[in-house]
Amino acid sequence: YNAAISACELAGEHGQSKLLLEAAISRDAFPTLWKGGMLDLHDLPAPVARTAVRLALDDMVRRPDERRFHDTEGGGDFLIITGRGKHSEGGAAVLRPAILAMFRDE
Repeated sequence: YNAAISACELAGEHGQSKLLLEAAISRDAFPTLWKGGMLDLHDLPAPVARTAVRLALDDMVRRPDERRFHDTEGGGDFLIITGRGKHSEGGAAVLRPAILAMFRDE
């Protein structure tokens, strides 16, 4: 799924990348993505992480029954975990700058 979602994301096909991620989630391909109010992007390529953030934010508005991104425990905060880049090439953070750029640019 990572390759297909990344290809769509990089081509600007955000709707298609979200559909692919929805399919992957329904097949439990990303079991640790959502942890009770936290969207954990560890181990995801940056394009897939951007798609996950878009999907989670969309779900908070749409509130679909089949996914629970909108259920934060006790109505609390929504946290996006990007990690520090320890496992990235050169040990530099990749996800945090990518997600911040997405928020800034979209």
